[in-house]
Amino acid sequence: MAANAYEDVMRVLSNVRSIRAFVRENDYELLLEAHEKLGVALDERKEEYAAEKLEREAREVKRQELLALIESEGFDLGQLAGGDFEPKARKKSRTSTQKREPKYEFVEDGVTKYWAGVGRKPRPIAQAIENGASLSDFLIKAEEQQSLDV
Repeated sequence: MAANAYEDVMRVLSNVRSIRAFVRENDYELLLEAHEKLGVALDERKEEYAAEKLEREAREVKRQELLALIESEGFDLGQLAGGDFEPKARKKSRTSTQKREPKYEFVEDGVTKYWAGVGRKPRPIAQAIENGASLSDFLIKAEEQQSLDV
């Protein structure tokens, strides 16, 4: 069934008013036939659901029995899992990045700004390069670099 058709059916079936409108607009024999088919499908699903529920309950009973056996023998799950079973402490990530030294300077709106050369190029530099300038034209001179470090 296509996703849109499935959504349409779900929208109608999830609202009583929509169901009533659908029933009013369709032939009675068609509705009876759909009712019978839906009843068969629901009965099948009910049986599947009951079997799944029994299986889950049996599995839970077995799990409880195993836990009781483990405890009666003097163990705990941590010992059986192969050690202390304590969660290991996470290593601290080294995400604290140091601020990079600026390599380039440019003027934007009358203000001198600096760029380290990492990441996206600032718009004034990108526009100047498109117009034939070189990236080296924006390099900070050595004397200026030292004054920025202070």
